[in-house]
Amino acid sequence: MFPPNPFDTEFDRVLTIALMLLLWGYALLLLVRFLGRRRPTLAVGGGLAFGYVLRVLAIAGVTASGIGSSLRGGDEVLFLKTAHQIAASSLSSSAWLPFGHNGLYEIVFALQLRLGELTVDTMRITEVGLAMIGTALVVVAVHDLVGARASRLAAWLLAIEPASVFFSQVLHKEPFMMLATGLVVFGGAKLWRRLSVGGLMIMGAGGAIAVATRPYAGWLLISAAVFLAMHAAVRNLEQRGRAVSILCAVVAVVAVATPVILHATSKQSLQNNLQVSQNANAAAAGTAGNSLALEQVNLSTRGQIITNLPTRISDLLLRPYVWQVRDPSQRLGVLGTLVAYAALYMFGLYAVRLRWRSFDTAAPLLYPLLLLLVAYSLSVGNAGTGFRYRTQLVILLIPTVLVLRERWLAITAERRSRAGATRRPGASPRRLSPALAAQERFERQQRPQGVPVVAGATVVLGRDPLDRGRDEVLAHPRAWREQPSP
Repeated sequence: MFPPNPFDTEFDRVLTIALMLLLWGYALLLLVRFLGRRRPTLAVGGGLAFGYVLRVLAIAGVTASGIGSSLRGGDEVLFLKTAHQIAASSLSSSAWLPFGHNGLYEIVFALQLRLGELTVDTMRITEVGLAMIGTALVVVAVHDLVGARASRLAAWLLAIEPASVFFSQVLHKEPFMMLATGLVVFGGAKLWRRLSVGGLMIMGAGGAIAVATRPYAGWLLISAAVFLAMHAAVRNLEQRGRAVSILCAVVAVVAVATPVILHATSKQSLQNNLQVSQNANAAAAGTAGNSLALEQVNLSTRGQIITNLPTRISDLLLRPYVWQVRDPSQRLGVLGTLVAYAALYMFGLYAVRLRWRSFDTAAPLLYPLLLLLVAYSLSVGNAGTGFRYRTQLVILLIPTVLVLRERWLAITAERRSRAGATRRPGASPRRLSPALAAQERFERQQRPQGVPVVAGATVVLGRDPLDRGRDEVLAHPRAWREQPSP
């Protein structure tokens, strides 16, 4: 399946694997320690270390099972073939340029072949290292948004998420996209909290990696960064200098990108690229008994995209269904599908509870999540590919749910605190009739705050009769009026 092993002895293979394990393990450790210097409450090392070890063990487990070729698919063979061709070329060749004909992932594979003559399993460790760094950046962004508790939970949940465990060690585009997404989310959190110029540069680096890896998703990830930057500048207008600078940068990016977007979404471009891909996938998946086939949709115009995009979003989020388990890859997909269903349910639950309030807390996660959802929904051709794409969404969806959960817990605690503060020590809550409760609400709205209360000829200074027992309610509450303070 793969090219011959360039190493002469088993000792060479074991040594290079051990060295690569230490290299990426220390890189992840140093990153967490560096980011934790200004975050004393950051405690995510255990979850991230467990995730790293689990993914390394998955490499050995899938290889030893004998079904690695069917699980990992045939794209690896094509990518490695291209990587060998790049590695054989001169370093001054245009084949090494990341924004040219070859993708960044193929160039990284070729670089490892050229400099280290690494084995396939050793190259998989590099994929795991890149994916875990992206995951760590997302987890730290959660810490910056809502605190330590949610970040620890995010680290452990993302560490054991089954689809991510598998696709993190595949020689594919997914680990590079995880790294790019992590950079955009981490930089977005810095920009969101204090309009950090460094955050803007980190988001730009993430967008560049994404465009060099998967261009259509990369451009929409850059669009998410632009929307987030504009939103952050508007909500922080008191920092006038930085806000105006960021808005000017956003305008410049929009001015440059608009012609590109208009050309990419023209009727001719959509027919020659997007629709051709859809037709090819539908024809390839249309064999009898293929449970992963998706119905063909028309995406040849902007209007058709708007009409048929909801169908593809549903396909991407919900398929493959849990009963589609005809082969090992589909059986593996069941666990990932169940995790995605659970995350979607929790997201909907907190959306209803919060009624879309306080969602700005999760904006650095929501903008990339929504724009990548559109990108992958337009490009998905069958449910198997959609399952792989969905891993990029789940690593954003789970942290988003945790951020919203933390916000809901804070709101609930604040409500309980307020309820306890308005209740007299030792007093038990009273159940009022609906009519009496409505009367009390009306009276509270009508009475000015912080002034004496008058009822008939009796003046009660600094007391609210509604906070006393029912037997102390004054006979004519509507006779309240302002009195000058003594």
